[in-house]
Amino acid sequence: MMFGSINSSGAIIDVTRHGEASDILLPNQIDRVQKVAVDIGGSLAKVVYLTSGPRSQGGRLHFAAFETDNVEKCVSFIRTLLDSPSDTSENEPVIMATGGGAHRFRDLLNKELGVEIRVEDEMESLTAGLNFLIREVADEVFTYSEDTMQFVDAAADMFPYMLVNIGSGVSILKVTGDDEFERISGTSLGGGTLWGLLNLLTGVRSFDAMLEMTKTGDNAKVDMMVGDIYGTNYGRIGLKASNIASSMGGVYRKTLDKHFDDSDVARSILYMVSNNIGQIAYLNAQLHGIRHIYFGGYFIRGHPLTMHTLSYAINFWSKGEMRALFLRHEGFLGATGAFFIGERAKPATPDVALGVAPDVSQTLNEDKAPDVRRTRGRTYSFTENFSIAGAIADDAIGSLGMLDREPSKLEPLAQLVNTAKCPYTPDTVDLTHEPRQQEYWISAMQRNTNGLLDLADSGALPGCSDPSSRQRLSRFVSLYLTHLHKLQHRPLSYGAMSVRALLGLREQCLHEVGLEDIFAGVKKHETDEALNALPALLHEIDAMNECDRPRVLLQNVLAGNMFDWGAAQLRGALAEGSLDLDKARDQITWRPEFDNGADFVARIQQHTYSQAVVFVDNSGADVCLGVLPFVRFLLQQNTRVVLAANSRPALNDVTDRELVDIVRRARVIDPAFRTDMLSVCGTGSSGPCLDLRKLDARLVQTSQNADLVVIVGMGRAIHSNYYARFSCDSLKLAVFKNQMAADAASAHIYDALCKYERAVV
Repeated sequence: MMFGSINSSGAIIDVTRHGEASDILLPNQIDRVQKVAVDIGGSLAKVVYLTSGPRSQGGRLHFAAFETDNVEKCVSFIRTLLDSPSDTSENEPVIMATGGGAHRFRDLLNKELGVEIRVEDEMESLTAGLNFLIREVADEVFTYSEDTMQFVDAAADMFPYMLVNIGSGVSILKVTGDDEFERISGTSLGGGTLWGLLNLLTGVRSFDAMLEMTKTGDNAKVDMMVGDIYGTNYGRIGLKASNIASSMGGVYRKTLDKHFDDSDVARSILYMVSNNIGQIAYLNAQLHGIRHIYFGGYFIRGHPLTMHTLSYAINFWSKGEMRALFLRHEGFLGATGAFFIGERAKPATPDVALGVAPDVSQTLNEDKAPDVRRTRGRTYSFTENFSIAGAIADDAIGSLGMLDREPSKLEPLAQLVNTAKCPYTPDTVDLTHEPRQQEYWISAMQRNTNGLLDLADSGALPGCSDPSSRQRLSRFVSLYLTHLHKLQHRPLSYGAMSVRALLGLREQCLHEVGLEDIFAGVKKHETDEALNALPALLHEIDAMNECDRPRVLLQNVLAGNMFDWGAAQLRGALAEGSLDLDKARDQITWRPEFDNGADFVARIQQHTYSQAVVFVDNSGADVCLGVLPFVRFLLQQNTRVVLAANSRPALNDVTDRELVDIVRRARVIDPAFRTDMLSVCGTGSSGPCLDLRKLDARLVQTSQNADLVVIVGMGRAIHSNYYARFSCDSLKLAVFKNQMAADAASAHIYDALCKYERAVV
């Protein structure tokens, strides 16, 4: 029995009225719900559920929340998810449940849902959920202090850590490894304390309304401050006059003559609860010798004042030696953990994998790709999709996207160097800290997005010529521009802002409205023309002096990379068909600051590489007339070659499946390509840039012996990976086709990047 048919893509949390049926927006009834997990706490019930449908290859994880007082609304929502008019699977549905309410409301869940309720341990679920989020979700962990949000890559050095889970009460867990944890402390002074006291003192019942009150309050009108006692700072022991000496201690001192309102009381109690939790957390971390302190639970709600208070407490008591760490999915740790504990409990059964096979050289020899099978379990990864995003609360500083399950596990490239001494950051420029570049790139994306409508109207995008596709394109433009407008005002909404993130979000929005590959017709036409020109080009190359050949091949790779529909400066010429390889080559300038190709030529004339992995870029002339002749040269040198291409479409980038077809056709043209030394793999990526920490595990396995890494294209070698270092030799080939990108590197427009680097020792 399959879970119900309901399209929950884009389901978001209504942060002001938990428990209402309309809180969860379900715009389309297409996707099928596969699995549900629920964490019912003393105050809130959190739901995590997986759907399958046309917008996500391997499934999509969603998040929703309800007040526990309205648990019937939560149950009604789950029942809607389970409702299925045409169940054909033999598997009975199971609800994974955790939290105290999983026991308290188990009879209600059984009665109303009529399915098996599998209760998972609350603490185990919390730690499993946190481990998953740290490892799988980019920019999940951050620090916050004085209105500054800083994302932290915590996956490399996870254990040990301490989780301070703040719900109605507080549980403090020490986690030393996967499935290795103990509850070391806790306190009854938690979110329920704040909620209860403020309800008694102000009459307000909504937790969100209470947090809203704290924004305008002044706790100094309620609390007794150090300055109220000493009249100034107490510098000898490090206390400022503005420090709190006694929470709410100022209201009974007539001599202080303090006048206050509900918002002042709200701020005072928020400080009282948060400061005490922070101090208790520090004391436990100090006692157990732990440096990493995570704060989770729906109490925080991404609320800046709460996070600032907890951060201040940890920093104050530890004298700056410890940091408070926060999570964008803070309230969903338990439900997420219960979901994946259930995954571990599944029996290992065959499951057909999507995408290109691990041994993709077979696909170059057969009419059909082999039936590749994998086992269920954690043989996949998740990437966050912000095309439709929600927030944990109205004033939360971050947003929550959907988590798309990738068909395979994503792993770092084996040759990538990512150490404390030489850390890897995929993005060349962090736009978050570059306001001028931030403004430029958002404006550029807005212009380019509107330009797609013009291209469609001119007939340059054959795939968008029919009314239905044109309508979807208009929906995409509206959706993406809305996101860009949001990022103008809240740059950190979707994690660290970078060119890679902006380009990736664009592709997510295109796929979300059903435009999988708007450049498909363009790519086919340009590829056909390029393959027709390939025989003459190969003949010309073979006629060259052997000493000149490698340099010319590098020049051709760069000339081919000019055929990039993502470059606004070249889009007009590409649409007119007025750019050819010779003209492209003439436009490129070679400056010694960015070109040490002579070193690579000298190396390759004296050394044969065992295996090269080549990350390709665009279809058409780029891959056919630039990359393939270069790859042919490597093959003739007796070097095994793995061609790595996008697993899903992005602009006019070639995909792995398209590349398989191109190589098959190239084999007909030239016998050098008819070898099992050449294979094609998908990167697991669907954007113009590349994060080398997250590649399809099958590509990582296939290229594990590579002693040469080649990265082609502005998105992959300039916007990202410009500073990437490797444990083997590497070659980055691209053209600065954007003025801002050129300015950031002190380059000129159309300068060639031919960057050869020896292995990091």
